[in-house]
Amino acid sequence: MKRPLSMIKEQLKNDTDISDFCRKNKLTEEQFLNSFSKFLIQMENNRICKGCDGRQCAMDPLGMQTELVYDDGKVDLRYFECPKYIGKKYSNIDMLYFPNSHRFYNQQLFLHSSRALAFKYMNEFKSKYKPGEFIKGIYFHGIFGTGKTFLMLKLASDLAEANVRVTVAYYPDLVRYIKSSIGTPDFESIINQMKHTEVLMLDDIGAENNTAFMRDEVLGPILQFRLQANKPVFMTSNLNFDLLRKHFMESRDQTDTIKSDRIIERIRYLMRPVELDDRNYRLDQ
Repeated sequence: MKRPLSMIKEQLKNDTDISDFCRKNKLTEEQFLNSFSKFLIQMENNRICKGCDGRQCAMDPLGMQTELVYDDGKVDLRYFECPKYIGKKYSNIDMLYFPNSHRFYNQQLFLHSSRALAFKYMNEFKSKYKPGEFIKGIYFHGIFGTGKTFLMLKLASDLAEANVRVTVAYYPDLVRYIKSSIGTPDFESIINQMKHTEVLMLDDIGAENNTAFMRDEVLGPILQFRLQANKPVFMTSNLNFDLLRKHFMESRDQTDTIKSDRIIERIRYLMRPVELDDRNYRLDQ
C-alpha cells in the first residue's frame, strides 16, 4: 500500500539531517518540493549507511556515499568516497611524500563546466590505456586550490581499482629526498621506481628548488626513459608550459635555455595540458 504524499513529506521534514539541511540553507517550501526526490534518496542512503562497519558496503560496491549540497539556488546530490573504505582501494598506489594524502580521498568530486576537458581526458585515458601502448597523460595546471591534485588522485584511484600500478609523488619533497640520497643505494632505487612504475604522477612540478643536476640528471632521464618505453606520465603545476620553461632555465645563457626546452619538449610529447581556472575549492572547506 502506497503512503500518501503528505505522509512522506512529513517524514522528510521530521528527518533530522534533512531538516537541518533545509534550515541551514533557508529553503523555501517550493524549493523543498522541487527537491523532493533527492531528499528521499538521501534519507534512504542515510538509513543504509547507518551502523555500517566498513567491511561491506550495502549501498555501493565501490564504497561511495552521497550528501546533499546547495549551490546556485539548487539542491543536488554529491558523491564522495566513504572514509571507512580509505586504504582498501589503494593497494596499487604508492604515495610518496604526501604526509596528509588521506585528506584528498575525503574530498568531494565537484562536477563543474570548467572541468569538462579534464574529465574528458581522464575518461579517455581510463578507457584507452593498455600497458606498453603509447597514450598521453595529462598536465593539470592552474592557480592554487582549483583541484589539480585531487583530480589526479581521483584518476590514480580509478586506475588502481582497474589493477594498474601507480606511483604518485609530491615533487618538491621528492627532489629533496633525491638530493639527500646521492651516493647511497636509495638514489638508484627511487630513480628506477620513477622510470619503471606503470603510471607515474608528479604533483606540484615547478614548486621545487630547481638545479641543473635535478633537471638534467634526474627529471630528464626519467622522462626520456618513460617516453621510449611508452609509460604514461601525469603532472600538476601552478605553471603553464611557458612559465615552466622559464623555471627550468635556471640561468639565461644559451645552454640552459636549450636544456630547458628539451625538458618541455618531452613534457609536451608525454602530456596534454589542461588548465583549471574555476573557483578555489579549498576556500569552501
